[in-house]
Amino acid sequence: MYQTFLILGICILTTVSAHLCFKKGILNFGALDFSIHNFLNLIPRVLQNVWLIGGLFLLGISFLLWLFVISRIKLSLAYPIATSLNFSLIVLFSWLLFREQLLPIQILGIAIIIFGIFLLLKP
Repeated sequence: MYQTFLILGICILTTVSAHLCFKKGILNFGALDFSIHNFLNLIPRVLQNVWLIGGLFLLGISFLLWLFVISRIKLSLAYPIATSLNFSLIVLFSWLLFREQLLPIQILGIAIIIFGIFLLLKP
């Protein structure tokens, strides 16, 4: 069981790292307008961006790890843990790496989320 939770932790870290790579990679593009033309033009640009390719690779690794995790533990346990920690870590690292705003009320919300995770882990 500990191995499964270790792999869940690695899965969470690879997911968070993938999304941070996506953000870093897209910063060079600026704000994107959604249209079919822009969508098709975006594909070659994405394939030339090491951050976006790295993010895709990490997300693929995370997907494979996730399959292992949900084959071993209940989805109703794994999913809330993964999504809440993904959310909390994204907020924290977005603040640290990209200087995104982090308000005291958001910090309180993250603390409540982490407390909720502990409640989920209680038998």
